[in-house]
Amino acid sequence: MLSTVLAHGVGSRGDLPLPFYLFAIGAAVALMATFISLSFFWHRAWLPAAATGRSLGLAFGRMLDVVAVPARLASLALFVLALGSSVSGSEVGSQRFGPLSVYVALWVGMAIVSALFGDVWRVLNPFETIAATIEWTAGKLGLPQLDDTGEIPGGYWPSVMALVWFLFFELCYHEGTTNSAVGGAMIAYTVGMVGGSAVYGRRWLRQADAFGVLFSLLAKMAPIYRDDTGAVRLRPPLSGLTTVAPRIDLLAVLLVVLGGTTFDSLAGSTLWPDLVGTHRGWTATGINTAGMFIVIAIMALLYYLGSRAVGWFTDQSATEVARRYAHSLVPIVLGYTVAHYFSLLVLDGGQNFLRLLSNPFDRGSNWFGTADWAVNFFLVSTDVIAWVQFLAIVLGHIAAVLVAHDRAVETSEASEATWAQRPMLVVMVFYSVVGLWLLQKA
Repeated sequence: MLSTVLAHGVGSRGDLPLPFYLFAIGAAVALMATFISLSFFWHRAWLPAAATGRSLGLAFGRMLDVVAVPARLASLALFVLALGSSVSGSEVGSQRFGPLSVYVALWVGMAIVSALFGDVWRVLNPFETIAATIEWTAGKLGLPQLDDTGEIPGGYWPSVMALVWFLFFELCYHEGTTNSAVGGAMIAYTVGMVGGSAVYGRRWLRQADAFGVLFSLLAKMAPIYRDDTGAVRLRPPLSGLTTVAPRIDLLAVLLVVLGGTTFDSLAGSTLWPDLVGTHRGWTATGINTAGMFIVIAIMALLYYLGSRAVGWFTDQSATEVARRYAHSLVPIVLGYTVAHYFSLLVLDGGQNFLRLLSNPFDRGSNWFGTADWAVNFFLVSTDVIAWVQFLAIVLGHIAAVLVAHDRAVETSEASEATWAQRPMLVVMVFYSVVGLWLLQKA
């Protein structure tokens, strides 16, 4: 059963309960209605001022600091369990605790948690815990401390490369879901993260850890965050996106994830075998790799063309526009993630992760009383899954239109900003319709 769950990296989706064209029309109408409404009622930038939020005080922050210690240890223990299970696990049978930990609990679950509750990964990151321990030990031994301020060489491009590597491993490599492969990948990634921290300090993790960079971007959508003083603050959802630095390397992070998720949908659909045939082994790896890069390139090209058109209306370069509106892709990334992986998280993948958490080494243990759980495939109906998929994609794009419009009216009159954003609206509609179409083909 678990080999089926992980056949395309992270599982399959359900069918849409209504004809595709009704969903496509609904998505397009919703986006256009939002766009028109904003042009009438949203005449000045509101989100940047709202991003500061309201402080809940330092006491709440200190309480979270106390909780953070056992949370760090628990996360590190889970990481060790997943690694140990993958390294020692047999490829025979259904023991896949390591792959489920990486592809379901981390890649899908933590993305959603970050968007709801803020940058939780910065606390739970096991590489951060390991690096902090090494740093503390070095200090006790009198060794010189590394500078944690400033940027590492290459900015966020190391995280872009790490993301491409992860997506290749998850979606393209023909043995990417086996215990041995996942175990080897976890060891290699740990060496890269801890080794980089030994050279550049923990700033390496803030810019090179693919998961940390992505989750921190998603966390900007959350209504809760901690400021530089350690105080916890509440703010309107989405407003934190205005604090995302307008950088090409961060834009590349988002486009790679968006393209990778889209390719995952394509590769798991009935269209992919019709396009490329049925292949196995390294031939399948090569074809899937080429397909993933092509899809990422298409998604990036569409965004570039939209940026170029907006720049033509506003006398800005395409690069300047692309950087300026990069933050609008964050809600779309979240929407695609929820739409494509929701059923996996709540059904077979998520439930099997909880089941195997009690027996990660397949030795008959039952640490948390979940080892005998059976997957409840009726926990949510197929109709509920389909509506979640539809709403995730549509609401993600509506949020993208909203934050893009807010950014546009910062420096332009509302009417001028609305006119200039029309090309990007076309791109958003295309993204949403293609996402729904691929779900329908799953």
